[in-house]
Order: sequence, then structure tokens, then C-alpha cells
Amino acid sequence: MAFVKVLLLAGLALILAGHPATAQETPLETTAHRAAVVYAGPGDSYRQLAVLRPGNAVQIIERNSVGNWLHVRQEDRNGFVKLDGWVMIGYLNIPAALRLSRLAANTELADADPSAVNSRSLAALYAAPVISPISEAMRGVYALGQQLGNHSDVVTKVGDSLTFNPMYLEPMSDPRYELGPYDYLEDALRYFGPSTAGGSAAARMALATYVIFDPMWADKTLCRPGESPLDCEYRRKRPGVAFILFGPNDARHTTREKYTEQMGKIVTETLNRGIIPVLSTFSVHPDDPYWWQAIELNLGLLDVAAEYDVPLINLWAAARPLPDYGLDRDKVHMKNSGFTYLKFSTGHESWYGTSLRNLLSLKMLDEIYHSIILEADA
Repeated sequence: MAFVKVLLLAGLALILAGHPATAQETPLETTAHRAAVVYAGPGDSYRQLAVLRPGNAVQIIERNSVGNWLHVRQEDRNGFVKLDGWVMIGYLNIPAALRLSRLAANTELADADPSAVNSRSLAALYAAPVISPISEAMRGVYALGQQLGNHSDVVTKVGDSLTFNPMYLEPMSDPRYELGPYDYLEDALRYFGPSTAGGSAAARMALATYVIFDPMWADKTLCRPGESPLDCEYRRKRPGVAFILFGPNDARHTTREKYTEQMGKIVTETLNRGIIPVLSTFSVHPDDPYWWQAIELNLGLLDVAAEYDVPLINLWAAARPLPDYGLDRDKVHMKNSGFTYLKFSTGHESWYGTSLRNLLSLKMLDEIYHSIILEADA
């Protein structure tokens, strides 16, 4: 039924073409600064409807839940719709007046149309939302963490070189941030941002799920004798939230079964400490010789998130429309924008994998902040 609903909604954009536009409350107008593919929904798995050429004016109708996809419409002089669909925000000249907090969010359309994907494995990955709902179980985890003395406004990261990257999460501590149209994320940024400075003892080069509990991999300048990287980081910071991503190293050295087993142990340890674990799939280049193994690990990650009812960021699906899938020249690590602070005012999240990952992480923090922390403190 979900697939049918997606297809019906996607088809609506096609039906509207050639019919009078419905009245909008003073919608903002903008243009594309480069040719942009227009999709039937907010994701690259949806049907391609047209190409929006540079300079052609369109009205901004609504956004997806994150705001990195905008529903745009173009009318002729008689008010008939010529173009109606979804475009990544980074292809548009962003109006200075655009504030996503004031733009309606379409919560009906899914982030992808899995029925259009010619692979069961890939369709299953696309089917997972980019930002999962926050489960009721996480309220209990948060409450436990407060009893144990965790800091509700502290966030840390756990993972391999993709997560070790100083341009991931840590720029949230820089006061020079430019949220641009993403004004609705400011409360979460101010609350969690300062805690992201300084890196993590549980995120480093070459780290993998099978060594995260090994004291041999711990930073001796930060950790106690016999302390694992994970134990060390959780002791040092007592965070309320931990972003967890392991991927390329494990894809080259382990099986889906062993990967999910180790991820399950990491999640269990995190939950037992009253820390909300946020899992993330990882982007993979189709030319990677371990492509299908990486897909298997990502699918296993969906299973782990479902089993433990923990939040998940589907970075794999979100990064598919980006150039080179958001990856750098090595086709493994995510590409940095070159800015050392958050900069969402010029659409970098549509071009650079690290910028997109920072945006999605901040969006997840916003969900946790409003659905758990504010309610608990009320």
C-alpha cells in the first residue's frame, strides 16, 4: 500500500501539468543557477519529469522534511502549469527571504520511490527514510542517561575515518555558522554545537567494529589502562547522543553477519549507558570493488536499527543524487566543501557529502531535541 500511495502522489505532479495552478499564499520565486533535473518526488529514485534551465523562474511551493529538496512550479502567462516537481536546493539561487521554518513541509511523500528501483537490495535501502522517526523507547534511554549523570547537551561520534574527519560534526562548535534557509535548526545547533569541539577518542583512522572494544586501539594520552576506545569516550564525555558509523573498513574485512553482531554490541553498550545511539548507513561508489558487500552491510545496519528501535540516518540514500555520491576522489571518504564551519547558505549540501552528512546529523539532533529533551524538561 505504501508503494501505491507513493506512485499516486508522484503521478499527481504529472497530472497537474497543463492545468491551472492552485492558489498559493504569496510563494517565493527563484531561478536555477545551473541545469537541474526535476523529479516527481524528493529523491533521485523518483521519475525524472523535466530539466529546469538556468534563469527560468519557478515558484517555491513546499519542502521535504529536511529542506534539501524543494517542490517548485512554473506557470505560463495564462496561469497554466508548465512544470511541477522537486529539485535539490543547491541547484537554485536561494532567495534571501527563504526561511524553511515558514515553508510547509510535505510529510506525505516518502524520501524515495523504491518500486522504481530494479534491485531488491537497493529498493530495500531506498525504502528506509533519510531521517527515521524517534521511537518512544528513546525517551527511556534519555531518562536513564539523566539518572546516570549524562549531559543532555553533549554529543559525540563513534566510527572509522569517515567519522574521524574533523569536518564532520566538529564544525557545529564554530560560531561563524551560516544556516541560510535552515533557520529551524538553530535551536538544536545552539544547544548541542559547543559540545562537538575536540574530536572523539572513539573515532579514528582504520577503526572498525571488531576493534572498537580493544584497549590496544585506545588513545593512551586520553584513556585509562585497559580501557577500550568506546569506554574511554563515553567515560570522558558522558554524552546524551552518539553518532555511530562504521563502513568501508568493515566491508573489506568482515561479513554481514559479523558486522551486525558487532554493531549490536556497540548499540547495546551505548543504550546501557543511557546514551541515544544514532546509526547511519554509508555512501558507496558503484565502482568500488566491495560495492555489494557494502550494500549488504548497509542492509544489516537497517536490521540493527529496527531490532533495537534506535534512530537511523539513511546517508546512503540521501547521497545518491550528489556528484560522485558525495564521495571524494578516492571514492571512499566523503567530500569536504573547504569551509571549516557550517555553511548551508549556498547549497553545499547538494554537492559535498560531508556538508550533507552534517545537515542530516543536525536535523536528527533537532528531532531529538524537540521530541525528547524539551518534553522531558517541560
